[in-house]
Amino acid sequence: MIKTMSGRNERGLTPEKVNVPSIYVEDHNVVNDEKNDDVGDLPKSSAANMTAADYAILESNDPNLSVPNKKRFRATSFSNFRSASLSISMLAKPSDDRKANAALAGWNVSNLIQGTGILGVPYAVSQGGWAAIASIFIVAFMCCHTGKLLIECMYETSKKTGVRRRLRVNYPEVGEACLGPKGYVLVSVIQSIEMFSAVIMYIVLLGTAWADMFKMFPELGLKEWAAINCCVTLPSLFITKMSIVSWLSMFSVFSLMSAILVLIAYTLTQIPLWQLTNIPEFDPQTFPIGFGIVVFSYCAHAVFPSIEGSMTKPSRFNSMMNFSFLLAAVVKACLGTFMVVRFGQNTAEVATVNLSDNVIFSRLSSALVISNVILAIPLAMFVVSVTIDDSVIRYFPHLSKDSKHHWVWLMITRPLLITFALFVAIMVPFFGLLMGVIGSFTGTCLCFIFPCAFHLKLRWNTMSKWFFFLDILIIVFGVIAGLTGLAFSLKALVMAFLK
Repeated sequence: MIKTMSGRNERGLTPEKVNVPSIYVEDHNVVNDEKNDDVGDLPKSSAANMTAADYAILESNDPNLSVPNKKRFRATSFSNFRSASLSISMLAKPSDDRKANAALAGWNVSNLIQGTGILGVPYAVSQGGWAAIASIFIVAFMCCHTGKLLIECMYETSKKTGVRRRLRVNYPEVGEACLGPKGYVLVSVIQSIEMFSAVIMYIVLLGTAWADMFKMFPELGLKEWAAINCCVTLPSLFITKMSIVSWLSMFSVFSLMSAILVLIAYTLTQIPLWQLTNIPEFDPQTFPIGFGIVVFSYCAHAVFPSIEGSMTKPSRFNSMMNFSFLLAAVVKACLGTFMVVRFGQNTAEVATVNLSDNVIFSRLSSALVISNVILAIPLAMFVVSVTIDDSVIRYFPHLSKDSKHHWVWLMITRPLLITFALFVAIMVPFFGLLMGVIGSFTGTCLCFIFPCAFHLKLRWNTMSKWFFFLDILIIVFGVIAGLTGLAFSLKALVMAFLK
């Protein structure tokens, strides 16, 4: 909930209305109880009369500043990381409009946890066998559970009034509540790494898809096509309005869903060639790679706070999550199993490559995947770019967003970011193995370890023994699986790089 306030500033002028998060103006007993902020000592009536200048002071870290009522407000340390994190995912920005029904929220969650990562699930099954298929459902259960825990950590219940209210906006704020400013920075940095890594994988995917479509031009390989596509997407990186990027992202989602349907339809036409023996037995050397890919394909925790904040009836969030993750697990398991029983160990890192023998399905699926990725890159790069802007541009005030020279900053940073991503993609052009590395690192942190650790910290005195042991179990599992997957994925990546 956002409250709009106005008043007169110290010059006697009436400023424009400003949006002040209700966390600063709600019942001061609740805030003072659970947040222990100085704003809690302020009467509600005084908070409601804050001006734009006062709110600016509230967001400042300067301890010498004060508002007219002589009360000192403290917003948070590392304010630059706070503003950066709210742009870390514009998908994860505050969305407390409470206008979305459960069906719309479910659609958003389903799109996010299907994602481009589903194209690597067949390769994960080829690496992990039946164990990887089982892990699709196990990871879905755990990610669904930890997603609910993360939302639970957004709320606090007043010890005095018993009122339960949402006091936190996003994932990094939960980290800050548990570990202080370092927790905020830790979550923010890992989210940024995951987002930029996604851009690298998008570039690899584009190069793979184009090279597969135009095999008649052998002089144009993955690297050349990747470079060409970076040039094509470069103009979209100069978009500075999230509304435009959101439209591109929406079309991207429809392209991906259509590509998944085409892939599944193709595998069903190949039923006479299916062989269950194509699914490999458990191999401890390759299973961790497949597991990391599966984990990455479910990474979406950063946006759950926004989705829950947009729901008309947040009480339906848990049931919506249950259905969405079950649906996602079934789709991933079907696609992964169907592809592997058809192609066995020949299953490619990118699912569309295996369709090359069928011109119609191959061209259609590749075209849909290409359109999906080209339209998805602006969103991922927008998030990364704005995060860097919020953290770095303060050192270059003459190039700030309000400056007439801001275009110089854009012309320098945007090409540099996409060029660096292209460089990494060219050096390590292995879509599936990259997914395994990223999923084992950022995925296990954001999906398993952090939500349970934060839940233990915030609910230590009220949680049941069942939740206590389940949280501990998931943390231990996440640490072991993450380290093992990271080690084996890096090993396989190095071996592939040296070939």
